[in-house]
Amino acid sequence: GKKGVGVRILSCYGDDLWKCGLLSSSGKKGDASSEEGVENPLGGGKFEDGNWGNVGFLDGKFVASLVKGAVNDDDEDDDDDESDEEAEVEIPSDAVPKMQHVSKEMEHITLNDKNEETAEEVQHDAISTHNVANTDDPSSPDNHNEETKEEATTPSHDEILSKAFFTSLLQILSSKTPLPISVSTYFAKHLVSAIPPNSPRLDMKQTSYKKVGPFLLEMESKGIIQLGASKDGKDRCAFLAAIVKQHPDLLEFKRQLKKEVEAGDADASIIASGPDTKRKMAVVDLFIVPRHISDGLQLEKDDVMAVNAKSEERKGTGFLTKAECRTLIEGYIEKEELADTSNRGNILVNGPLCDALYRVSKKDKKQSASDHDSGYPTSVKRKDLIERWMDRMDNGHALVEMPGSKILHLGRGEANPVSIEVEFRQGNKKKFLTRVRGMEEYGIDAESLSTEVSNRFACSSTVETNPVGRAALKRGRAELVFQGHLSEELTALLTGDEKLSSHGGAKGSDYCLPKNVIKVTLRKGVPARKKR
Repeated sequence: GKKGVGVRILSCYGDDLWKCGLLSSSGKKGDASSEEGVENPLGGGKFEDGNWGNVGFLDGKFVASLVKGAVNDDDEDDDDDESDEEAEVEIPSDAVPKMQHVSKEMEHITLNDKNEETAEEVQHDAISTHNVANTDDPSSPDNHNEETKEEATTPSHDEILSKAFFTSLLQILSSKTPLPISVSTYFAKHLVSAIPPNSPRLDMKQTSYKKVGPFLLEMESKGIIQLGASKDGKDRCAFLAAIVKQHPDLLEFKRQLKKEVEAGDADASIIASGPDTKRKMAVVDLFIVPRHISDGLQLEKDDVMAVNAKSEERKGTGFLTKAECRTLIEGYIEKEELADTSNRGNILVNGPLCDALYRVSKKDKKQSASDHDSGYPTSVKRKDLIERWMDRMDNGHALVEMPGSKILHLGRGEANPVSIEVEFRQGNKKKFLTRVRGMEEYGIDAESLSTEVSNRFACSSTVETNPVGRAALKRGRAELVFQGHLSEELTALLTGDEKLSSHGGAKGSDYCLPKNVIKVTLRKGVPARKKR
């Protein structure tokens, strides 16, 4: 195995490095190659006789301790003379009893004991080094405890798999991904992508299931999902056929995820950001209370200006939703106590409310003279009053990005359309030209769109900033002219809905304009495309 203590041996008893530290008969270190060699002062022979100066070393019984004595040489400069003289080892008299005592103790030490002592010394050195490091860094014990806690709190691969599984199911339900889908596609595009980027990655081999098939079969046995078999029936989990939306485990996971989002521990977009969820745009109708109505009814200014709107982009702008407009009139009715007690469901019309809703302007007096002569109503049904109230509001719109309901643009009136016109080429009643303008209102660059359409649909294109014989363009706007009848293809491309066209070039579009802003016009004599 890989457990244990690793030891790196740099030198050992009797090797060349060890011999370099010995004193030869000449008194110089590293010269152990003399003819007579160096004797062990405690007895046991020379260091070159095979047992390195220790009698019984080869038998593994004991190792005698070594004591280096002093060597006296009168002439250290003459190497030749030094090689002929023997080294004299002097041992102090007071050291002899100590050496004998040590020698007796060493007789009972075997080589195995020596190895055990060496291991204990290595362990002791490691502990000492660790203690020194802790002394230098006072926070190291705390850091060690934190690392231990982090290892304990690290989720297992089974937990990662389970969380990613339930998250992917919620993403599929949120994005309305059509089922069935193959298990391989589900694993690659849904299950793996449901793991947050900052969390540990999933390794199926580290799970108790080893493969995704057994895991999905277990989830099917619990009733969370339904699987479909292959055509030959050999593979039981070839397709993910259905998801049981009301399963208790799935509902409980959704509740827990909602709590984490509220506590700030999870991102709310994790469910709405599945792999197949595309960015979309929508145009939402908004309403603005006219100044004369808000002043005549003495409505709260904060309510009229949408100061308490849920969206940050709408706060203080005066753009109200339909529900907020209805709340204004309902609050006024309750404040003025206009509910008709004698006729349930009717509302009494007082003077200010009559002026706000039923007053006829000078411009419209001639058209509604008969209604004006008949007088103003004093009591109307609540439903009719609210409809009249909404008709008197000024129109506005908001361009909203989905998912997330992020407002990209607020404006009065209706949203500016993207105009697509198809006409005959001049002098040819069989070939067509398609003109597009207005895409800049939604952040689409004319040059980029022209190049992309030419590449996708293999047609020639032209960018005109000052078209001759046509309506003038605003500054910074352009009109695109394409060869061919491309009304369906351009609609599918700009909306991102490839089902609107059978042309393969419309697939994989990054545009997401709302369908209600695409205005297609066929000039006189241009036939509509056949539905496929």
